[in-house]
Amino acid sequence: MRCAHERLVLSAGTAPGFAAGDDPFTVWTPFALFTRALLEAAGRCWGLAILGLLDRPRNGTAGTGGRDRILHRALRYGALAALPWYVLHQPVVVAFAYGLVGWSVPAAVKYTVFALSSLAVIFTVHEYRVRRTRVTRFLFGMRTASPARSVAAATRTEPPPGTTS
Repeated sequence: MRCAHERLVLSAGTAPGFAAGDDPFTVWTPFALFTRALLEAAGRCWGLAILGLLDRPRNGTAGTGGRDRILHRALRYGALAALPWYVLHQPVVVAFAYGLVGWSVPAAVKYTVFALSSLAVIFTVHEYRVRRTRVTRFLFGMRTASPARSVAAATRTEPPPGTTS
């Protein structure tokens, strides 16, 4: 994560464009175009950062620091949950957007409520409705092993090479 500050600066740099009152996605002023360009650059940097994070070597992460073990577990959980989250996000996002479109509050408030609530619902539905039953695991393209074994397998870390258990 060598370029974390660039991603944060680019992301934060879009805030004035969104706070200016005009919608930077529909207005063709130079300021709106600049905001769109910053948002595009930030999005590409975040995408590359995520790809780089997923490409990290995972050998020996159990013997390193606790932070690496947590990251390793989170990556394994996310890898197993990617397809269900992808399938679940569309109806959840549409439902929340339909409910929030009529609110007469600033766009930043709408977006914050929209992003946090839809993420919470998608995570909760995946965790408690999809992941824990064989039928829904099968329907969402996940392995149909018993949920207890799958949870243990998803969070287990392998010992470092050269050690015995």
